[in-house]
Amino acid sequence: MSVESQSQPTASATATGCPVNLDGPAAAAVAAMAAGCPVNLDGAFGNAPYQTYEKLREAGPIHPVVLPDGSEAYIVSRFEDVRQCYMDHKRLSSNLDDAPKPQGRAALAAPPVGALVLRRDEVSGHMMINQDPPEHTRLRKLLVKAFSAKRVTAMEPHVRQIANELIDNFRNNDRADLVSDFGKPLPVRVQSVLLGVLPSRQDQSIADLDELTGGASTETAQKALDRIKVLLSEELERKRVEPAEDLLTALVQAGEEEGRAEEIELLAAAIHVITAGYFGVQGMIGNCMYWLLKSPETVAELLADPELRTEVMDEIFRLDGPQQPGSVRYALEDVEVGGAVIPKGSMVILSLGAASRDPEKFPNPDAIDIRRENAAESIAMGAGVHYCLASRMANMEVAMACLTMFQTFPELRLAVPDEELNWELRMPMRSLSRLPVLLR
Repeated sequence: MSVESQSQPTASATATGCPVNLDGPAAAAVAAMAAGCPVNLDGAFGNAPYQTYEKLREAGPIHPVVLPDGSEAYIVSRFEDVRQCYMDHKRLSSNLDDAPKPQGRAALAAPPVGALVLRRDEVSGHMMINQDPPEHTRLRKLLVKAFSAKRVTAMEPHVRQIANELIDNFRNNDRADLVSDFGKPLPVRVQSVLLGVLPSRQDQSIADLDELTGGASTETAQKALDRIKVLLSEELERKRVEPAEDLLTALVQAGEEEGRAEEIELLAAAIHVITAGYFGVQGMIGNCMYWLLKSPETVAELLADPELRTEVMDEIFRLDGPQQPGSVRYALEDVEVGGAVIPKGSMVILSLGAASRDPEKFPNPDAIDIRRENAAESIAMGAGVHYCLASRMANMEVAMACLTMFQTFPELRLAVPDEELNWELRMPMRSLSRLPVLLR
């Protein structure tokens, strides 16, 4: 197999003389690749990522990109390449200590700022998502029981109850915004039940989580993160005095076992659960509702047989998963991918969304097909040791939310044309900013 390192443009290629995005992100990507320039995954990319991914897959196994915060990286977009890279944690590290110094606009802390603040904060280095084995394995064990099949089943009636309570707020209305009225509050309330956070603190949690990713500056985002840290630290301390059957109590108990976890690791685990559980589920409620609204035949099948919800969720998670543009890794040495070379020291984006629409793996990948035999083989939720620990919980939450909504409002339909919808790219997640619907 030949190595294409000489023909690949570099991630540090200057933007001088590179094409300007005039005809949309996919056309801009083609022009950039033809000119030997990095592909700019800017704000416009958030509304049309899959057309860009298609061009990237067709062009080659890797390509340099510039992320919305200005960071420079190489993106891997083909299914088998992404899957193999996910398994290669010895050469492609998740550890922030291995991260290259930010280059380009990233050095200036350009928006979006939430990922940058999280990356710089001391708590991030103690999150399992930013660790490799054996540290990743040790930290993952703190949370395994919280997301067991038994716990997920036990949470199902809570999720349905929360969904119905939120629906009660607009049940008699003609319209609703399924993002602000439903998609945002639901995962915070679910995570609060799971963690054992006081209900009185839920509204502040939503505001802080939104400000963390949507803040106009690193200062406002850092203040939001600091408030989240204070809230969860206080709740962990409360569980030492008032233990209960919840995740924060389980973390406290794990921390008290000799050699298991330090205080900052408990806090990091709690922050990981609440941030991933909020952004990922919020984004997927919006995505799933959108795609179901565009596929009434799928809704009809789901309502006729609610047991199909797992197949429906597997397919929509494959079709339009929450993590965009992908998972970040750092090359500890030169890494060959599909005959091309990622240079040592590079930031690498393993594009789960691109891989999950690779036609070599999933025929007719842009269509919803709930009978697709291999939908569950999607890597939309990661792979290997970094397969999402809470994937079963997320699948159940989104399924219950969507099913309850359509059971309550069988005539539910979009209130605006697609052109008026906007997907925000708040790395590493992508989600609708609003989803106006007619309820009857």
